[in-house]
Amino acid sequence: MVRPLLLATDAGATDAPIVLEPVASFSDAFTILKDSMLDLFQGFVANIPFMVVGTIIIVVGVFASRYAGAATQKAVSRTSAEITVANLGSRIVRASVMLIFLLLALAIAGIPVGSALAGLGIMGLAVAFALQSILENFIAGILMLIRKPFIVGDQIITNDMEGTVADINLRVTKLVDYDGEQLLVPNAQVFSNPIVNLTTNGRRRTSFTVGIDYRDDHDAAGEIITAAVQGVDGVLSTPPAQVLCIALGESSVDFEVRYWTQPDISTVRAVQDRALRASKSAIEAAGMTIPWPIRTLAWDEAPTP
Repeated sequence: MVRPLLLATDAGATDAPIVLEPVASFSDAFTILKDSMLDLFQGFVANIPFMVVGTIIIVVGVFASRYAGAATQKAVSRTSAEITVANLGSRIVRASVMLIFLLLALAIAGIPVGSALAGLGIMGLAVAFALQSILENFIAGILMLIRKPFIVGDQIITNDMEGTVADINLRVTKLVDYDGEQLLVPNAQVFSNPIVNLTTNGRRRTSFTVGIDYRDDHDAAGEIITAAVQGVDGVLSTPPAQVLCIALGESSVDFEVRYWTQPDISTVRAVQDRALRASKSAIEAAGMTIPWPIRTLAWDEAPTP
């Protein structure tokens, strides 16, 4: 037994003696530890049925989440939505169903669900602040997949970059430029900046300028160029090609040639090459001239004394 220690006061003091708290021995500490472990074991044994039920619920939740995710993906795939949207919806449903079953298992096991939800909320807030840019790209990716400003295979211009859309995921939009280089553009930048979709309308207009000598018949020149361009392979008949006089230049009368083609860049460039060649050949065949730059100089002679 541990007895309290008494300290005597001064001889003339009338105060009561000071009593110190007893100091626990190793045997007392061992007894406390043994009792704690026994209580813990008894609590564990008492909760085994609840833990078994909770484990069964989690296993059922795994299968239920898989089934719900597959059903969601199948249902979304029947619509006109992109496959990425279907996969995203499937993952969200699976995670939601699994979370519900997990909370139910925790409640049956005796764990306070309210405290767990509060902890998850605080953790989610901290993660949201830490991963702000990633979440911004994630949300922008979802909105683009829903609104569909472009799809895979379209050729677009965004953020001063131009290329063919190779993939749209939940973080970046992948472009392949016309030199074959891959460009990764964050979804937030694509979503918040202007997007030019070059192929979505199914046709694209191209134009170039041709200069005709001032001494030639310009009405005839317009008809000749129009016929030449309209006969080029790849130029669409609707809308028809146009040749418009746009300027009286320093050495020529300038015509703007406008025509429509399929929108992909390879077709645009190939048809432009054929249209330029056909225009030059038709002008030369008609005996007209595409003049070189001309400068006319005039000066006055100094008067003789």
